[in-house]
Amino acid sequence: MIKKSAAGLLVSFRLGTGEGVRPGMTLAVVNEDGLRVGVVEVVSSTATESNALAFDERGVKLGCHVRVPAGG
Repeated sequence: MIKKSAAGLLVSFRLGTGEGVRPGMTLAVVNEDGLRVGVVEVVSSTATESNALAFDERGVKLGCHVRVPAGG
């Protein structure tokens, strides 16, 4: 899910602490072709979901994926 907030573009995704995602992490956003289109910073995480703020809103759209580095 993507929505506007007072702080910027808030991106919610189904990766959490179980996959190594933690608040403060910077993660890449890729499009359906696997090309990097943006970067987000995680602001909150549960075991299965996280919320992050996009640094640049232009490339981040529905259908994009947040990529966690190998090894979490």
